[in-house]
Amino acid sequence: MRQNSISTSAFELEKWIDDYSKTLLDRAYYLLSDKEDAKDVVQEVFLSAYKSRESFQGKSTPLTWLTSILQHKIADIYKKRYNGNSQSLSFETFFDKHGEWIEPDVADPWEEDEFAVSTLLNNDSFYEVFNQCLGNLPRQWLIVVNKCYLQEQKAVEICRELNLSTANYWKLLQRSRLQLRKCLDIHWFKLGGQNA
Repeated sequence: MRQNSISTSAFELEKWIDDYSKTLLDRAYYLLSDKEDAKDVVQEVFLSAYKSRESFQGKSTPLTWLTSILQHKIADIYKKRYNGNSQSLSFETFFDKHGEWIEPDVADPWEEDEFAVSTLLNNDSFYEVFNQCLGNLPRQWLIVVNKCYLQEQKAVEICRELNLSTANYWKLLQRSRLQLRKCLDIHWFKLGGQNA
């Protein structure tokens, strides 16, 4: 009887791999921004699902259960990346010794007529530049940005998970937004919305 149970589970897992791999891979890539890391984590999800198959009681859909496993795996990846990074944050990157902006134009608001939000949201070239700008963020900053804006985690959860003070969390977000803005200004808006 035990043999039948294992083969049935293996059969279900094969079906889940066929049915849900693409969805999980898309989500993982969206959160990790690296195709190889995304493939690796999705494989880990299915291995974990197989190992803990008896805990799946069918109270949720298989995709919901697998997505939950994926979220935990990605959280673990970010914890390791963040905690393993010794790169320090430098106040001097954006401010002088008096606390003034090194480049004052960074704080100037964008004019709304410079771009139409709906146009940007449908522009693949803009997303390419935006993703390049994201990739230029220091690793710690990128992790916080991903958790806040892409995974939509609450500040309290992120601070607890990454062992950050609330003040440091908000500084990281502010500096990340400033660097993203500067990068987009240089590589998109000052070029008239053309990909460099």
